Amino acid sequence: MKVLRTVGVSLLVLASLAAVAVAVPMKRVVGDEMSWTLRDGDLVWVVPDRVRKADVVLVTDPLDPSRRVLRRVIAAPGEKVRIDDGGVRVNGKRIRQLEMGDPPETGDGPTSTVLKEVIWSKPPARANKYFPIMSDRKLRFSSDGVVEVPDGHWYVLADNRDAALDSRWWGPVPESAVHGTVRARWGEADIWRETGFEIVLPEE
Repeated sequence: MKVLRTVGVSLLVLASLAAVAVAVPMKRVVGDEMSWTLRDGDLVWVVPDRVRKADVVLVTDPLDPSRRVLRRVIAAPGEKVRIDDGGVRVNGKRIRQLEMGDPPETGDGPTSTVLKEVIWSKPPARANKYFPIMSDRKLRFSSDGVVEVPDGHWYVLADNRDAALDSRWWGPVPESAVHGTVRARWGEADIWRETGFEIVLPEE
């Protein structure tokens, strides 16, 4: 009975997403600021939804209000963030990273690497899933002290960690600057993306 209830809820969620998809067109990713999760030319479905840690969100660039960019939510309101030698700590706990290898066919040479990163949250939250990010071995950014995320704000980072601007320069972004959450991705499969199409279901 519990299995049937779970299947029913999943089907209801998918049906709701499909209904919204009719009204919300997919957007094309430009550039590789969110590699390796999102690649240049991918199609993403950005919908208005409650933001959760580990979500990829569409935000207004604070330095260029005419531009909207995709970034991943690393920390929620009230949490404390510190960037230390390229690693990220949230509330004193370092986000786990595992080196996977060099990115293929990027022309970056051996200076770049692909890491698997897990964003901590209470299980069985979706945020426990690993996300592939890119990092430059020569660039090891450290922040000046600890940043506490204010109420109504989110701390966001680019997955291509050393090739884009994000909350390390902007500071936490207000909820008013968030225009939606990525709930689906369509692009080519590769060594770190097992399928060409992925639906990112809400956590609850």
